[in-house]
Amino acid sequence: MSFLKQRFNLRVESESAATIVETFAGLKRRYGALSPTREGFEERWQAFKHFYDSQGGYSGIEALSALANYLKINLDDVPPSTRYYWFSQVGLSYSAHGTYHSKDLALVAFVAAKWAINKRKQTMKSATIEVLTLAL
Repeated sequence: MSFLKQRFNLRVESESAATIVETFAGLKRRYGALSPTREGFEERWQAFKHFYDSQGGYSGIEALSALANYLKINLDDVPPSTRYYWFSQVGLSYSAHGTYHSKDLALVAFVAAKWAINKRKQTMKSATIEVLTLAL
């Protein structure tokens, strides 16, 4: 509850308090890691805010490019099934010729950021001295 108070200026007296809590509960059920204390949450939240605060729309290809640029990932490293997964997790279907509003892309960015964080962790784990020694 303190997260909602802090992030959304939630006041119990507010007319929208019930709606905010219901929406948050639904998001938490669907996406899991919505606790601000969970590792990676802040980066995911910043990705969401970046696209949420921007204006306009993106074609499907532009949307993926914008996500890749913001998350600093190589789009060629992202399997096509993963790209579709990002969109499906927020109730959207991905199409290269579709148009996506920045507010929709914000939700996709929240999901995609988790993948990017996990990908970076895998890269860091494989960069141990033992692996580097074996490579020589």
